[in-house]
Amino acid sequence: MQALTDALAARLPAGAALPGRPAAALERSGGHWRVTAAGGPAWEADRVIIALPAPVAAALLRPLAADLSRLLAGIPCADAATLSLAYRREQVDHPLDGFGFVAPASEGLRILGCTFSHVKWPGRAPEGTVLLRAFFGQEQGRARDDDALEQAAREDLGRLLGIRGEPVARLLWRGAGAMPQYRVGHLARTAEIEARAAALPGLVLAGNAYRGVGVPDTIRSGEQAAELLLAEPSPAGGA
Repeated sequence: MQALTDALAARLPAGAALPGRPAAALERSGGHWRVTAAGGPAWEADRVIIALPAPVAAALLRPLAADLSRLLAGIPCADAATLSLAYRREQVDHPLDGFGFVAPASEGLRILGCTFSHVKWPGRAPEGTVLLRAFFGQEQGRARDDDALEQAAREDLGRLLGIRGEPVARLLWRGAGAMPQYRVGHLARTAEIEARAAALPGLVLAGNAYRGVGVPDTIRSGEQAAELLLAEPSPAGGA
């Protein structure tokens, strides 16, 4: 995932990206937006795209648009975790002739599914090595520490894929509130969010909280947000 944002940042002018400096405040002043990063600096902008998790966007917008903030805060978000395990090819009996699998609850597994990362994305593992990425949801991940999470994944994958021995590499990632939950009525809520955001000139929301949680959905959301703002006339004297 970092490769995507690194590639985008590399194409921007020097100093245009401020990684690790989250937006701390957003204000509307004199027909422009004023964005303040945590610890500074602050700058003015004609247009702003808020591409943040819904609860974070809600907090940023609370002083400006209380009703919009309330709607955003009402989108529940669950924790998630992934564990990537690398093995030598001869340690795995399964042919791995696919991109992975999703596990229904009826199977009684601790993992939600697994991606065969070395198959899905070329160059993700050296020749002769397989890279498996197991997924955990909030219920499965929060109740276990890192060692217990790895043990659960190895037991499930070992039984399903015929894996023997220790992994040659492992990497655990935990994302707090990383997965928005689309409950009944979500589309109506999203439509109201978009209508209220449209009343704020030069501001658009983007991200996985609205009309799709996957990477392609999120990319499309960002592209659509940029197109909407570029179609707006610039404020008088604006750039």
